[in-house]
Amino acid sequence: MRAVDLLGAAARGITGNLTRSVLTIVMIVIGVGSVITLVAVGNGASKQVNDQIAALGASAITVSPGFSTSGAGPQLQPEDAEAIRSSRVATHVASVAPQVSAEKRAVAGSRSVSVTLVGTTSDYFTITNSVIGQGRSLAASDALGGGDVTVLDARSATALFPEGDAVGQTVLVGSTPLRVVGVLKDGGAAQQMFSSGRTIYAPIDRVRSSITGYGSINALSVGAVSPKDVDQAAAEIRAVLALRHGSAADGAPFDISTPNQLRDALGGSAASLDGMLAGVAAISLLVGGIGVTNVMLLTVRERTREIGIRKALGARPLSIAGQFMIEATTLSVVGGALGVVAAFIVTRSPINGIPPVIEPATVGLAAGLSIGIGIVFGTYPAIRASRMDPVQALRVGV
Repeated sequence: MRAVDLLGAAARGITGNLTRSVLTIVMIVIGVGSVITLVAVGNGASKQVNDQIAALGASAITVSPGFSTSGAGPQLQPEDAEAIRSSRVATHVASVAPQVSAEKRAVAGSRSVSVTLVGTTSDYFTITNSVIGQGRSLAASDALGGGDVTVLDARSATALFPEGDAVGQTVLVGSTPLRVVGVLKDGGAAQQMFSSGRTIYAPIDRVRSSITGYGSINALSVGAVSPKDVDQAAAEIRAVLALRHGSAADGAPFDISTPNQLRDALGGSAASLDGMLAGVAAISLLVGGIGVTNVMLLTVRERTREIGIRKALGARPLSIAGQFMIEATTLSVVGGALGVVAAFIVTRSPINGIPPVIEPATVGLAAGLSIGIGIVFGTYPAIRASRMDPVQALRVGV
């Protein structure tokens, strides 16, 4: 039987029961579309995490008090920042910004919101890649004038001054009045560091003198000379702090986190998420494949008489198997193509807050899977049709 005749017979078989063919295609569309969409969501989540890490500063290192088995370890002191900054050992450290923080109420006129007040220095904004949207950031000269200034994140500025420019206005934090000199750009890196979502910044000396007191500090933000020097800078910081505070035998005296460590930790979580999403999508695809098998088996059964007549007229088993293989593959390819289109439509908008990222390899995989479904799941019905005894087929078909 010529290839043209096989294609014509397959086309007649598909259109002979259009409703069943459409339902089969829909199952493939769901399976292929699920694969592309869910993998795209996983890719989008990974990209989002990497972008946020990069936004927080590719050279940024965070130092915070650690814990040992006996409880809290040594506390950070303001002198630690100067020791790291001036140490001959820390050659890969560019800048250091100490931090103290406290949860407070900020009041502006009749508006009052809960904020995280962070006392720090001007280096903090450079280290964390914070972008100023209005006004300016903190400056070294602010401390000389009493330090009664503050920089708001975008959410704090909107909440406290919804109808006008925040720069130049006064905010009362506890009992301390602070003049707003700048506002961070919406979505800036620094504000992502705190879960409250509303953060304001003031000179560390002013915050310690009027709000937190002159005790230990909460953390250090350290900027490495370059992103490739982050791990070396972290080792140097650890050495300086070990000389000042000693080292605990039952735990690290300080927690030193780098973008590389965070990326590695979240990379494992992202890989697990990708695997889970791919597994769910594979199940959908398997269901579609089983649907193809069931439909083709039902088709073979309904066309038993046709198969018997063709075999009685001398049709070879290979041509009969080929016809049904073409039908199954055609249904899968059409469903796969529509599944790709559906996935592109669905992923045009963020899913659960995550912008999906479709990679060409994923589309290629989905296309290959759609063809594979037709071949793998259409093989058994095709072989079964080709092995029918013509006498029995004609008798059953009567």
